[in-house]
Amino acid sequence: MKLVSILNEELIFTNVSGVSRSGIYAEMLKKAQAVLDIPLDVDKIVSGMIEREDTLQIPYEGCAMPHLRDPEFDDLYIIVGVLPKPVHFKEADVAPCKLVLMSLISPDTSDLYLKSLAAMMRYLAAGDNLEKLCGAKNASEFMETLRKANVTVRSNLVAEDVMISCGSYLRENDTLSAALDLFSRDDHTTIPVLDENDRLVGELTAMDILKSFIPEYIFRMDNLDFLTSFEPFNRIFQEENQHVVRDYMRNPSLTAHPETPLIQFTVKMVKKGVRTCFVVDANRKYVGEIMVKHIVKKVLRG
Repeated sequence: MKLVSILNEELIFTNVSGVSRSGIYAEMLKKAQAVLDIPLDVDKIVSGMIEREDTLQIPYEGCAMPHLRDPEFDDLYIIVGVLPKPVHFKEADVAPCKLVLMSLISPDTSDLYLKSLAAMMRYLAAGDNLEKLCGAKNASEFMETLRKANVTVRSNLVAEDVMISCGSYLRENDTLSAALDLFSRDDHTTIPVLDENDRLVGELTAMDILKSFIPEYIFRMDNLDFLTSFEPFNRIFQEENQHVVRDYMRNPSLTAHPETPLIQFTVKMVKKGVRTCFVVDANRKYVGEIMVKHIVKKVLRG
């Protein structure tokens, strides 16, 4: 399915003005209401979208993606706004927004919305495609740009749509000290270990590091109420620069390919009790990771 087949050219507005997030969202909704000839509570929708964005702390980088699910909507409506003058919507934003992809989602169109959003995000992530779209003089030209690019909506959401592209990683010869720095900095509990060709060879978990410094006999005790010693932590402080990742890493708990369907790796994560799934290509080169929180954020709250 082509993305242009889901978009309504009449809901693409290439000259949206405004200086605030709420004002721009309201203007787009009013324009859409005139086209659709359906009742829309503009203030309620704008308030709901902004509350959602602020609650989830969604940062934008040139493209805003406000959306709202509501049983009062009878279909999926994707409203597009091009801003000739980019506007900084929120403090957390990486760059001012010049494109707004607004979605009104009915209860039974969440699947189509997520697939459409994933298709658009793949397109915008490549080269200067955001600039190309924002350079459209009218709705027809906007649609033609997407048509020429052959932007396709996949039949299934896949790992590539949910994953976070290559982030922090470790090498086998890195010290535990370097690993602990990454755990602290990135708020991760599992970090991939790569070889010199960036192929995934293992994973290191913070839990495994802690476990290795606690005497084995303690794990066999039923009553731990008497434990007060700080000794295991002192050992880590003293030895973290003497040990390397190779001695503490394990085989990857779960991997997926970029084209692995969402439901497949989600079920495997649940069955295995795994919180992080690493995404690799056919040569096991590391391309990204999926954490449980990414599934919640991008799918259940996307």
